[in-house]
Amino acid sequence: MARKARTKKSKKVKEIQPESEEEMENEEELNESSNLLAEIDAMSDDEGDENEEWDAEAKALRQAIAEGAFDKLKNIKPFEEEDAGEEEEEEAEEEAEEKEEEEGQEEEEEEEGEAAPPQIDPAITNIKALQSVAAELANAKASLPWPEKFNVTPTIKLPFGTVGEDGLKIEIHDDLKREVVFHNLALESVHMLRSQCDADKIPFTRPVDFFAEMVKTDDHMSMVKDKLIFETKKMEAFEHRKSNREQKLRAKEKHAHRIDEKNKFKKQHMREVKDWADSAANNRAGGGRVRDNDNDYLNNMGGPNKKRQAMDRKFGHGGKNGRFKQNDKKSMNDMSGYNPKGNFSGGNKSGGSGKRKGKRARDAARK
Repeated sequence: MARKARTKKSKKVKEIQPESEEEMENEEELNESSNLLAEIDAMSDDEGDENEEWDAEAKALRQAIAEGAFDKLKNIKPFEEEDAGEEEEEEAEEEAEEKEEEEGQEEEEEEEGEAAPPQIDPAITNIKALQSVAAELANAKASLPWPEKFNVTPTIKLPFGTVGEDGLKIEIHDDLKREVVFHNLALESVHMLRSQCDADKIPFTRPVDFFAEMVKTDDHMSMVKDKLIFETKKMEAFEHRKSNREQKLRAKEKHAHRIDEKNKFKKQHMREVKDWADSAANNRAGGGRVRDNDNDYLNNMGGPNKKRQAMDRKFGHGGKNGRFKQNDKKSMNDMSGYNPKGNFSGGNKSGGSGKRKGKRARDAARK
């Protein structure tokens, strides 16, 4: 079966007719592959054992693959793919031709539409009938009295294109001047209408006791009133919140200002204290000693007042009198009553027979 399949493939390859150089090369490669297959078949016929034939064929195929006999077979397109590509190209060409024909027809239709005049319905454009109807309407309007028409034509002409009082040409595209002209025309028309209404006795002023009916109902107006009240309250609440915020800011500013003033006062006070301490240090004697002439110092400061002087004369300078327990220069250097054993000369500690004197007696003895 394998031999028959190979022979059929070789026949199909031979039936292909070459059309180009690439196809010729592909055909030669196919012939080489067919010759290799024929050699494999001859080798298989010579051998009797099927296993040996298969081994020989496998070796020959491996050798052919190693030599690269089947590498160029990948570039060969199948017949079905070539036919499909040709059909797609033909369909694309047909579609392009159809599009060109449609574009040509559209251009011809546009040229015909530009050249041909538009078709007008004669029933709509009956000029004579329209003119007759317009004349009848004009005659009917002319026969009506003025109160039925109320038409007024002002005498002021449009000044566009002329030179104004300022020597400049009035342009129609100047919005301000154009609106002024329209205002003047309307004002003159109103004056003409008033005079005409007076001549024909047509009232145009409102009576004193005129009652104007409201266009909107009371319910609607009550809703409008409620809405206005709500809006006013809303605005008041907003203003209240705004004022509260401003008051808070001002309070913060006042507090910060008060703290700054306090700090300034504290710095000034400390500076004054330091100055006073410096002045007091300057009044001291050399070596850090205090001056003894306090009277001079007091006199330099102005001295005590009269009340203090009177109290000093009456009661003395104050303080404790009779500081008998304080040492002076003489008692500090007197070592006669010192006993190194711990007893004084005046006491009889060892015997214990003598009685201790009282406090006043001891004080008198010290003097």
